[in-house]
Amino acid sequence: MTSSAIRLLHIDDDRIQQALVARSLQKLQEYEFSIQTATSEEDALLLFMRGGIDLVILDYHLSKGDGLSCLRRLRQIDPLVPIVAVSGVATADIATQLIEEGADDYLCKQVLNYGQILGQSVRNALTRAKSYRRRFLTANESSSSTAPCRSMSPASSNDI
Repeated sequence: MTSSAIRLLHIDDDRIQQALVARSLQKLQEYEFSIQTATSEEDALLLFMRGGIDLVILDYHLSKGDGLSCLRRLRQIDPLVPIVAVSGVATADIATQLIEEGADDYLCKQVLNYGQILGQSVRNALTRAKSYRRRFLTANESSSSTAPCRSMSPASSNDI
């Protein structure tokens, strides 16, 4: 089985968390991760704007910057890139806020099993992003090929 190359941006100011995530992702044999790390919101945005990122893992609490603000800014740049948010503060409000702002998944560090839970979240986020992109491209191709067609709305029914 060949592995897919995934360019990951991991945004976390804790070096131990960075190492745990990297080690956990090595267990996913279907992917080969090239990991770039950022420890602040500004560093993350600079790396992200260079392009080519396939997946983001974002910590909610950053010593320099704000995970939620970073999420919003990443979504302005690329609304489709999969983003998995993690936090050491497990509240339903934080999870809801992150999902509402565009995170594809939210994981709590306290219960995070760095083998199964993170791996499944990454698989799901990458699969969902691939599906979204495929549907988006298909929809764009369909709309451009039907652009000359008239709408069949009630306002144009006299044209029939």
